[in-house]
Amino acid sequence: MPWFLLVPQLLSGFPCTDSVERQLEAWHATHEVLKAPGGPLGGDVYRIATNETGVWITVHQPRGLDTISLFLTNAGGTVRLDFNSVTPFGNSCEPESIPSFPAMELLADAFTDEHLKELLAEDDRLVVFLWSPHLPLSVEGYHEIVHAASSLDIPVVAVVDGTADIEFVRRVADEQGIPERARRPMRSVELLFRDIAVHTPSVLVFSKGHVSAPLPGYRNRDAYRQYLDTIFRN
Repeated sequence: MPWFLLVPQLLSGFPCTDSVERQLEAWHATHEVLKAPGGPLGGDVYRIATNETGVWITVHQPRGLDTISLFLTNAGGTVRLDFNSVTPFGNSCEPESIPSFPAMELLADAFTDEHLKELLAEDDRLVVFLWSPHLPLSVEGYHEIVHAASSLDIPVVAVVDGTADIEFVRRVADEQGIPERARRPMRSVELLFRDIAVHTPSVLVFSKGHVSAPLPGYRNRDAYRQYLDTIFRN
């Protein structure tokens, strides 16, 4: 649902809807809106893609509070703005800036949004596979997805669950013949906000400006090929 339709629905009766919409425009919100899990205070949470890869907006309306929070997240961290309909000075609807959240820890050999942008600049088709050495089927799935994507002449990149033990990644990858380029821990805001890390293994497919929902769980090469063929045929 486009954000310009979503926001009035989400903020129905909220006096600061216009201010929130202006901020979304200033942050270059697109029409791609994803429903996210509820926040710690309950209420609705939505993620909105911007016109830049690796930059996302989160909209959160805590249940029972006269506040809307907007978060802008990129590789440098997160900026938060709170829109309060009731303040000691009346209904000004001026956003209150909350101290920023720090960026993800960045490792020297990590796979980042910059790497993702480079790959998409070379080819607007891309298969991203998230794996973990701690799950045997995830390791096996690497060879299956590479075979499936290669058989269709589609670029594929594998990234490692960012919480995996680095030494264990190296040992398992050496044993299973997984190359160095497929061992980089994921540090991509774009992939994270598209929920690729909800399950390991998972597949995310970029196709001519469109991005699939994540496909979680192990598949063999024939099943992966059928899945990819369906996406790229449309």
